[in-house]
Amino acid sequence: MKITFQPSGREVQPPQGATVLEAMRLAGLTPDAPCGGGGTCGKCGVYVDGVRRLACQTPVRPGMTVHVPAAGGHVIQETGVGGEAELDPLRPEARFHAAVDIGTTTIVCHLLDGRTGAVLATAGALNPQRAFGADVISRIRAALDGNMEALTAAVRGELSALLAGLCREAGAAPEELGAVAVVGNPCMQQLFLGRSPANLASPPFAPVLTRREVLPARDYIAAAPEASLLIAPDIAGYIGADTVGCILAAGLHQSDRLTLVVDIGTNGEMVLGNRHGMTACAAAAGPALEGASISCGMRGAAGAVDRVWLEEEGVRFSVIGGGAPEGICGSGLIDLAAVLLESGAVDRRGRLRTAEQCPRMAPHLTEDGTGRCFTLCGGVRLTQEDIREVQLAKGAIAAGIELMARSLDVALEEIDRVLLAGAFGSFIRKESACAIGLLPPELLDRIETMGNAAASGSRMIALSREAFRQSEELCRQVRGLHLESVPGFSRCFARHTWF
Repeated sequence: MKITFQPSGREVQPPQGATVLEAMRLAGLTPDAPCGGGGTCGKCGVYVDGVRRLACQTPVRPGMTVHVPAAGGHVIQETGVGGEAELDPLRPEARFHAAVDIGTTTIVCHLLDGRTGAVLATAGALNPQRAFGADVISRIRAALDGNMEALTAAVRGELSALLAGLCREAGAAPEELGAVAVVGNPCMQQLFLGRSPANLASPPFAPVLTRREVLPARDYIAAAPEASLLIAPDIAGYIGADTVGCILAAGLHQSDRLTLVVDIGTNGEMVLGNRHGMTACAAAAGPALEGASISCGMRGAAGAVDRVWLEEEGVRFSVIGGGAPEGICGSGLIDLAAVLLESGAVDRRGRLRTAEQCPRMAPHLTEDGTGRCFTLCGGVRLTQEDIREVQLAKGAIAAGIELMARSLDVALEEIDRVLLAGAFGSFIRKESACAIGLLPPELLDRIETMGNAAASGSRMIALSREAFRQSEELCRQVRGLHLESVPGFSRCFARHTWF
């Protein structure tokens, strides 16, 4: 039974009873399937006989031709501040090194000059594992359901392609690579290494990578046949080496300033402290803030609404690349939530008001079969369920910040600076984040962005044996806070879901 995908022309023979989504995975395609194929997100749309269908809900049939819509160019945060370290790589004789950040959503790779430490070239791509779900829970479930090899092969293949491309761009031979440092959250690291994430599926969620490791890169990355693979350890089951990278890049372990680092992604990871003590936690923010679980949500790509603001004449917005909006990404989503709150279109409990209750926003407030919604423009709208998703995500982040401060016995007002890491942190408007309570409003004037701090930390590990050593030491120094086990977490979380 053969199925053909257009416009790529790829053909595959899936087993009897397979869905189009499963056939796409077999064909090496990487469709967006945030819900992992459960049929709930509605984002794996393809066209069969000119009709849009969900790939995960459509069974294959002999001779079928499926048209896959083109994906827009996504905005990937490749660079970040920090990352400086004394040049002393594990392989000092090598001409080139590489630093990698494997995120749940994206993969970023830097090619480094072995003599100066300079970044020669940088590349990023969406993580192809997104075909199995948007968040780590979906990936863990997929791995345990028999897709472990496919998940591992997908990320290794993408990383190898990125690294090979960087070598060509810089005129480097793959054999000249000395060290390749890799950071990521625990699930991403384990899937890359081919180690089962079963430890992350049930308590006590103990980390597998508790010590730094040096491995032959050829066993994992085809484009690095002679390199040493440097794997930084994890702090806790859901607090990974990417957080270690953020700490290194921000210099928390060397500073007296009380600093909060917030890396908001599909799995929000945060650290609070300084050289006198640090605590870290992972907040189950879910994929809402990256648009995956929002009805009109999308990643930051051409066609996404990325900014929303309120003027006297009404609601205004901008679209990445210009033109008509196709959806809304995370930064636009937070802006829109702040606008809804400012205009009175939602109350503090997150309930959308009717046109009669909020005349100013009357043209945007409508109802359909799913209930009340706020229509921004055309088909781009926010439903009551979407607002609940935002509340749950921001409640988890805000509760994590409060409980970390409580564990260190400090008040929020005592925090000297807030560093926002990752792509979301780079594009979010801090005023909107504080307005809805995602970040503490009292810290508004202390918020800075630091870009892809995890990648910056990975560069330090690739270029400095001391930074690599510190990565393991930090895992012993930082206290991992498991939020669900903290007394009063449920009440704290519920309180922070309110605007």
